[in-house]
Amino acid sequence: MDFKILGPIEVRAANGQPIALGRRKQRVLLAALLLNAGKAIPTHRMLDWLWGEHAPANAESNLYTYISALRRALGSPSRIEAGSHGYVLRASPGEIDVRLFEELASQGRLMLSEGRNDVALERYTRALGLWRAEAVLEGLSLPEPLRGEAARLERLRTTVVDASLEARLALGQHGEVLPDLEALTRRDPLNERLRAQLMLALYRSGRRADALAVYQRAREMLAAELGVDPGPDLIRMHRQILADDSVLAAPSPSVIARRVFAPAELPIDSPAFTGRATEVSRLRTALISARPGQIVVSAIAGAAGIGKSAFAVHVAHQIADRFPDGQLYVNLHGSTPNVKPLNPAEVLARLLRSLGGDDAAVPTEVDEAAARFRSLTDGRRLLFLFDNARDAAQVRPLLPASPTCYVLITSRRMLTSLDAVTHLRLDVMAEDETTTLLSRLIGEERVAADPWAARAIVRLCGGLPLAIRIAAARLIARPGLSLRVLADRLAVEDHRLSELQADDRAVRACFMVSYRSLEAEHSRMFRLLSLLGGSDISVAVAAALADRSEEQTADLLDHLADVQLLEVRDADRYRMHDLLCLFARERTRQEDTEEEQVRAVRRALHSSLVIACTLGDVCNRRTRRDAKFGHLALGRFGMPPDGCTADPRWLNAKMADLISTARQGHGATGDGTGLPVARGVVRYQPSYGWGR
Repeated sequence: MDFKILGPIEVRAANGQPIALGRRKQRVLLAALLLNAGKAIPTHRMLDWLWGEHAPANAESNLYTYISALRRALGSPSRIEAGSHGYVLRASPGEIDVRLFEELASQGRLMLSEGRNDVALERYTRALGLWRAEAVLEGLSLPEPLRGEAARLERLRTTVVDASLEARLALGQHGEVLPDLEALTRRDPLNERLRAQLMLALYRSGRRADALAVYQRAREMLAAELGVDPGPDLIRMHRQILADDSVLAAPSPSVIARRVFAPAELPIDSPAFTGRATEVSRLRTALISARPGQIVVSAIAGAAGIGKSAFAVHVAHQIADRFPDGQLYVNLHGSTPNVKPLNPAEVLARLLRSLGGDDAAVPTEVDEAAARFRSLTDGRRLLFLFDNARDAAQVRPLLPASPTCYVLITSRRMLTSLDAVTHLRLDVMAEDETTTLLSRLIGEERVAADPWAARAIVRLCGGLPLAIRIAAARLIARPGLSLRVLADRLAVEDHRLSELQADDRAVRACFMVSYRSLEAEHSRMFRLLSLLGGSDISVAVAAALADRSEEQTADLLDHLADVQLLEVRDADRYRMHDLLCLFARERTRQEDTEEEQVRAVRRALHSSLVIACTLGDVCNRRTRRDAKFGHLALGRFGMPPDGCTADPRWLNAKMADLISTARQGHGATGDGTGLPVARGVVRYQPSYGWGR
């Protein structure tokens, strides 16, 4: 939302549409809130501003009516909060033009004091461009306290105009600035600073006599109007012109500060980007609420195909205007199929060139290049998007040290070893969001023609944005392909991954990069988990599958979760995404013999028999000798921890293992081993967590 008060008061929604603000007092109230954004305004002060000494008896009731109407107009009750100290308007600094103006003016002053005249002029030009009229809240009759704040902002505007002229003169633009100086001097003839600047511009333009005449007129006017002589700055300029002081000479091109190149390297923002509103807000808040002097680094992690890059690019475009010195993008290729990850030296060389460095001067050593990079970025408002990072070691040398910079990183791993980083993990999208994404990609009419098939497609894509985009690409490439036909094809599990590939995009290839990075033990565990469907797997069942101890298995599962091939569901329970499970099943068919697969499932079922026995003992008052659990000898897998056999939480968790294993493992061994497990499920009849 955009709030504009540098001119007539105006509010625009996120889509650019103006918002009706109602009657005059309602607009005055909003103006007061905007001029004091983030500060609580007591009710009595608001009443005084709106009515003064002539407040009606129902003034407080009317105030509440105006507040309610503004909340409705702004579309969010939380925009205007009521507290013990009064009402406060909540808005980020970037949403209010006056706050952005003050920030740009402050940056301009700093740049001018450092001799970075080109950057100062850019800041001042942007600041002045926010003004849509000469006066704050033009056309709105304001109470006296608000008039004082409006006058302060108008004085600041005049100061910015003067400073921008100074920057232009320092850049040798005396010819271009002359018309502006002459017009401003006519409008404000007693402004001695403007007079001095006009004299300098005339002198540099070869008009020495005209420059001296400006001083003479100023001296006469000051004496007649104010009874004073010119100030020291104007007198000094007069003397220097009389002496043809070389200090006044226009700077030559060789000494004019080279205009800093502002790279704009962000990839295009997808017009079909959908959802993630909470996550976008979280990153924007991290930037806005940063403490002074704090560098902000946000790392976005998530599984392959979850939409990390599209999300990061979308966020970067939303905040790009906060970084006028440039926005830089590098794909680090940490998990790009068939592409080698970039090393930090390559990336630093690229960044230094983008920031205007000389190719010949780019250091080849990583430490030296990183130091040069930190020096070059110091004090500059830069946005960096490092996409597709392999690990923390690849990114660490690329981080600037200046708090004026902001860094976004995407990676399949959680880069937890990086210091002072805000971490955000993306999950799959909700079904309504994925349906909206599909409709934006292929057209609302096509989705509306068969909404059932559209929902089936997004469900079969498992909420994975990459899969939905590929499905949409297939539908776009073949206008005659109906949504129902594609849904039917995706419903065949053995063919689903083959259907989800189009041009240079493929879900299978995306998963393969993560899979190939695994060591043998991890990849074996990943494959075996698919034999039980990958859904809600406990450490105990996984240990039985892999024929490893539970301690070893927990380490293996944690590593798979770290590289986003598993999701952590609970302290000792994990889940595999449906499409990843299909991929893992493909790999086990290609890399494991049928006998190895059968033995793994038998071990899992064997583990569940032990659980079934325990449930029978505890809940049905039966012994293992009395229970009929088939011909398999009971082994070590699945044995309950000491003292936990009667714990309802343990029993219910083990019931989940029984159901999952019985469902997925039955028939996989070909010998009916799953049937005894099913009998154990039937025997356990929970009642408030206990068997009967």
